[in-house]
Amino acid sequence: MEKKAFHERTIDEFLDDLGSGSPAPGGGAAAGLLGAQACALAEMVCHLTESNKNYAEFHEKAKEYASLFNMARSIFLDLMDEDAANFLDLMKTLRSIRSLPLEKRQEEQLKAFKKAIAVPQQMAQTMSELLPSFTNLLLKGNQNALSDSIMAAQSAIACIQASIINVKINMKYIDDEFYEHEMKDTITSWENAVSAIDAVLTYQVDL
Repeated sequence: MEKKAFHERTIDEFLDDLGSGSPAPGGGAAAGLLGAQACALAEMVCHLTESNKNYAEFHEKAKEYASLFNMARSIFLDLMDEDAANFLDLMKTLRSIRSLPLEKRQEEQLKAFKKAIAVPQQMAQTMSELLPSFTNLLLKGNQNALSDSIMAAQSAIACIQASIINVKINMKYIDDEFYEHEMKDTITSWENAVSAIDAVLTYQVDL
């Protein structure tokens, strides 16, 4: 019987899987759930803003953001399963290539680790691109839901930081100078995006 996707399971079922001795789901799926929760919470704030006449000037933008966060939430839920599948494929590949000649083994290992990086990379990139929307919601959204906006932003940051960790841990096994240089630049761009919203949370948001 085919297993249900993570988002189709109950919270308890998913947490039982996460807490089991199985290597997947693990940190990657947990990062995806953080991203999905961040988007859902931000979406809620958008609806609370859109329905409040005191924020009439922000209604259209809130409606636009709500749709954006809803789509992103679905992406993160799908990425949870993809990350777990890629990790299990990585483990399978590493076991199966042991008897191969060194050059072929290195080639297959490189492909497998790059595939393992693909999902956390997509998580971090997707969320980084969403951070300006989270920031705008913090500053212009319904202030009665400010604590929710802050929690959404903090969850978004955690999603990116967790994804960066997952990228870096797999990068240790990749010997490709151009790829490494490109990924380091990309990671720096994610970290800069996090620093920007963190500065807003620190200096411009007051409960």
